[in-house]
Amino acid sequence: MLARRNSLTELEIYNKSKQIQEIFTASSFFEKSKVLGVYLAHGSEVRTEIIIEAGFRIRKTIAVPRVIDSASMRFYEIDNISKNSLLEGKYGIPEPKRTERDISEAMDLLIAPGIAFDLHGYRLGHGMGYYDRFLESKGHLTVIGLAFDFQLTRTRFLPHSKDDIKIDNIVTETGFHSFLSRLNRSQYLF
Repeated sequence: MLARRNSLTELEIYNKSKQIQEIFTASSFFEKSKVLGVYLAHGSEVRTEIIIEAGFRIRKTIAVPRVIDSASMRFYEIDNISKNSLLEGKYGIPEPKRTERDISEAMDLLIAPGIAFDLHGYRLGHGMGYYDRFLESKGHLTVIGLAFDFQLTRTRFLPHSKDDIKIDNIVTETGFHSFLSRLNRSQYLF
């Protein structure tokens, strides 16, 4: 999946990301959220700038992740996504400056990246576990993944463990896909 995603041209990434973001920003999830946590795209990930800018326009509070140490990340409020307001983080991913306010506990909606997703709500990230560790105590938080349609496997479960946290929905260029609630995830582990 990663190789296929990395083979997309910048134009394909831009066009597909635009479709995905427009579907998301037209949703009731976006409309009802007050404090939105959203990743800053890196490499060939689905872009998020349209979501962030739409949030700013309608005065949502926007938070982006910052890696704190080898085991944790937190979300910090930003008021723009200019290069002057961000720093290069541990993995080369833009992060908010250290002077920003931690609003991790206030978020009501989180947009998560991933390499692959399945129809049961499991996501495959880069294997570091940051999102899973962050989400393990956030039962109230709705989590939506953004992905290109080919990143959603429709035929099997992705490899997962008891520590992997399911997401609630995924948005691809073909629309929304909803899963079993994360709140009931323990009864669906194999």
